[in-house]
Amino acid sequence: MAWRTRRQQIGNLAEGLVKAGALQFGTFTLPGGRESSYYINLKGILSYPGLYALAVDSMTRLVSSKASRANAICGIPLNGLTLAAPLAVSLKKPLVYAVLTGRTGGRGVEGEVRPGWDVVLVDDLSTSGKTILSSAKCVEEEGGEVKSAFVLIDRMEGARERLSKEGISLYCLTDVLELADTLFSMELIREDDLRSITKSVGRRQ
Repeated sequence: MAWRTRRQQIGNLAEGLVKAGALQFGTFTLPGGRESSYYINLKGILSYPGLYALAVDSMTRLVSSKASRANAICGIPLNGLTLAAPLAVSLKKPLVYAVLTGRTGGRGVEGEVRPGWDVVLVDDLSTSGKTILSSAKCVEEEGGEVKSAFVLIDRMEGARERLSKEGISLYCLTDVLELADTLFSMELIREDDLRSITKSVGRRQ
C-alpha cells in the first residue's frame, strides 16, 4: 500500500472512531482486570456503515498482502467475527470461528478445518495476546496451523511478543500510538489524552 494511501486510510479510520465514540478516556477496567486510562470499543462501528466498510476493506487489503495463500479465515468471537466474515467472502476463503466459551467436550472450532491448513486469525484488537493464543490452540486441535493473526488496532501491551514466541506473526492496520498521534495532529484529541496513551504504552514496553 502506498504511503499516502495508507496515511489517508489511517486518518479516515481515526476520525471515524472518534465520531462513533469508539475511543474513550478516563479510568477503565479491561477484561483481564487491569485498569487503563483509555478504552477502545469497536462494537459500535457496525452501526456506522461507512466506518465498518473502511475497517473491512482495510483488513482485506492487509490480509491479502500478508497471507494470500492462507486456506481459511478464523474469526475470534465476537468482534473479530464481524470483521472476518465479510473478509472471508471478499477473499473467497472458508470461514470458521473459535469456540472459546461454553464448550463441553465439543469441538473448539465451528466450521471445517482440514489437517495441514494454514488458518489466519482475525480479531478487532490485540492487547496481551491471550485470546489470540487460545483461538490458535482451538484451530490446532482440529489439525490446522496458525502462522499469522490480524487485528485492526494493536494496543501494544505485549501481544506481538507473546505471539512471536509461539511462532505466530501479528499484523495490525495501526497501533494505538499511531492512532493517537494521528488524532492529535487532526486536533481530535487533547494533548493530555495523547500523553495518557503514550505513558500507558511506555509503562509496558
